[in-house]
Amino acid sequence: MECTDSNWPTSWKKWDRDNTALHKKYPFLTWANAWMNLPCATWGVPQQTPVDVKSRHGLPKVLIVQSTRDAATPYSGAVEAHRRLKGSELITEKDAGSHGVTNLVNPCINDRVTAYLVNGALDGHDVTCAPHTAPVPATTG
Repeated sequence: MECTDSNWPTSWKKWDRDNTALHKKYPFLTWANAWMNLPCATWGVPQQTPVDVKSRHGLPKVLIVQSTRDAATPYSGAVEAHRRLKGSELITEKDAGSHGVTNLVNPCINDRVTAYLVNGALDGHDVTCAPHTAPVPATTG
């Protein structure tokens, strides 16, 4: 499905140019993501037009969680999804480069995600959280 859900570039020059530029600003997973998706450049099934995502009457409100420096899913995509999904709320982990934000220790994010998943609770506004605490390497004596 991934290779048919959008119009992927078919030129290696474009992949190389775009990912080299992305890597300079968003180094986390840029090239790993490129290698994972590169088969889509020559996939043997026709590519499709991306689905136009819009909120529809009766859908629950959407909670979007995104870090600002994730190359695998750039922040601009979260902002665009937030714009298209009217009534959605966006939690931004500022100055963080992690993918899978809710898998890390950040009470500012995790408490809100838990409240949303368990009770459907939202803040009523967008929230910006500080980055999660980075692990501290153990020292050997």
